[in-house]
Amino acid sequence: MPEPAHSPRRPGAQRHVAALLILAAAATLLFAQVLDTGFWSPEDASDLWRLSQNEQESHFRPTLAGGYPTNPVLALEYRLFGTDARAYYLVNLFVHILNAWIAYALVISLLHDAPAALMAALLFAVGVGSYGKNLMFAGGISSLLYAKVVLAGTLLYVWNEQKNAGRPLGLYAFAFFAVFLLSLFMRGGSFSILASCLFYNFFFRPERQRRVLHTTLVLALVTAGVALVVRWFLGPGLGPGKVDPGAFLVNLPRYLVLMAFPVQHSELLADASGFVRWLYALAPIIRVFVGLAFLSYSIFGIVFGNRAIRFYIGWIYVMVVPFAVFRYPTDWLNLRFLYLESLGFCVLLTSGAIYVSRLLAHRPRRRFVPYLVPLFYAAMSAILITKLDGKNERLAARLDLRALGVVDHGTDSPR
Repeated sequence: MPEPAHSPRRPGAQRHVAALLILAAAATLLFAQVLDTGFWSPEDASDLWRLSQNEQESHFRPTLAGGYPTNPVLALEYRLFGTDARAYYLVNLFVHILNAWIAYALVISLLHDAPAALMAALLFAVGVGSYGKNLMFAGGISSLLYAKVVLAGTLLYVWNEQKNAGRPLGLYAFAFFAVFLLSLFMRGGSFSILASCLFYNFFFRPERQRRVLHTTLVLALVTAGVALVVRWFLGPGLGPGKVDPGAFLVNLPRYLVLMAFPVQHSELLADASGFVRWLYALAPIIRVFVGLAFLSYSIFGIVFGNRAIRFYIGWIYVMVVPFAVFRYPTDWLNLRFLYLESLGFCVLLTSGAIYVSRLLAHRPRRRFVPYLVPLFYAAMSAILITKLDGKNERLAARLDLRALGVVDHGTDSPR
């Protein structure tokens, strides 16, 4: 009599759960220090004051220009948490962990290399390339959710192409369109998803065996076009804000350099060591060499890299486009806009280390040396995040929400 069949094991599912636990542990270990910081950002104080003065449903109605007067999730958090800063930071950390896992799933779907995908996602989880700014203030939930929509939309599109032959009907296609429709209410969100989907279709066309402008992507482009026309005719005066298109050509390379060389003018310089101040003095020269290295690596990767490397090089350049049109004070850029872009940087660091290590396979003592580069960036990110949190704690000690008129939820008096 034959033995009863055993239920098949699912090593893939177990591996993905293990990856989630590893990413959660790494992110929590690093960002736990942020949880007791308190509110410190003027942006948070402004949002909380506005929410405390007016808790009408208008906070949850998107504008025709895209976006909300106040992020609806932040408005919901205020209703739930009031002025308990720890709760806001916990939500940020939770969303970041999920973003890191989605990033892992996206990388493994393109690279088909689980260890490399986990390594890249780990670098992303500990803030390499973006250095944790989004998790360190309550309003960071806006950019964290923006990144989640773009990551999830791209992943669902890739899965639909891989598992559903790119058809516009099916579970993955419906899920993709649901996320894409949500992105229409985020300034720049639909552009980022469309760009990443277009890159996937272009760089992976031999694998897909379909034309670049295939049905699902065409439908998404038409949807975005219709939404743009509707906003144009029905939303006068509701533009996305003052921008400076001329700043784009200057900011784009500056953001790329900042991701790899995170030294710019800030309050941290006042308390920095002599070496850091010396490094900042040399920053203009160093940035030139870093920029040239980035450009050279990009050209080399496009010409000689595999499809996944080409995709993530394109990702790095395009994900910062919606934010590169804003002009900032001289020698300062907003680190929060590097969050989504940094995933491509983490993939390139990982791929470069693995590739060089394989070239040194015949030299056992040296094959692990290339991994010192991503390890260096992980250590630098941890140090910089700790320094930034220390600065934020000092600012939080001086910020008095009561003096600003912020009323805690559920009370009649300022808190």
